Amino acid sequence: MNERPAQPAPTRPRTPPVRRPGSALYSELTRDLRDRIDRGEFPPGARLPSENELAQTYGVNRLTVRRALSELAQTNAIRTEHGVGSFVREPSVRHRVDDGHAGLAESMAARGLTVTHELVSAETLTRDDLDEDTRSRIPDGWRGPLTRFRFRRLLEGIPWSLSTAVMPADLVPAGGWDATGSLPALLADHGTPVVRAERGFSAAPAGDEDARWLDVAPGTPVLVIKGLNTDQDGDPVMFLHHHTRADRAEYVIQPSRKR
Repeated sequence: MNERPAQPAPTRPRTPPVRRPGSALYSELTRDLRDRIDRGEFPPGARLPSENELAQTYGVNRLTVRRALSELAQTNAIRTEHGVGSFVREPSVRHRVDDGHAGLAESMAARGLTVTHELVSAETLTRDDLDEDTRSRIPDGWRGPLTRFRFRRLLEGIPWSLSTAVMPADLVPAGGWDATGSLPALLADHGTPVVRAERGFSAAPAGDEDARWLDVAPGTPVLVIKGLNTDQDGDPVMFLHHHTRADRAEYVIQPSRKR
């Protein structure tokens, strides 16, 4: 797994923020920290100094520091993991799911960005082995053996989602999937072009497994995305279930206009 920088950015003594007329001290501290982030002193993913270190550096009390960090978190400049620290947020990436591409890897490749996959597990099972929610979402016609892949996707080396794909076993090429490319690309290479179909979006707190694979704290909000992909004739070929880092992804859909 890719690990975030383990050490906070170095600190140096700073002049306490000058309070402007009518401005609270924590607001001035917030402004100074935001300026330092914008200048790249604290780059994306970097851990900020602790509350104690910031209080000593700026010559203010911890309550002032805590309020300033809270303000930064509310504006999505940083994210705070309890018991770990505060980190500068990596920039979110807009992802249009109606852009005509078969999957995330293809969408991002068109923008010059790289998606890599890490296979967590691959297994053959029956419909009865699936949880009730998945059974209710896959086509009734999928009665034979099914293949379930679990995998992690990384965008530019940073975790994006922990994902599951369920599909009829007879659609999986004989060599299986080694995660060197996307599943849609694998199927297309074997004569089954894949098209995005329906997608549903919700939210949930990250469980322990999500936290481990997505490099976030347990309880951090994640986007839950479920839906089907079809072949070029509209027949379902794959059910997908993604737990996506909410701080990394902004999904965009352009509603169709009826004329």
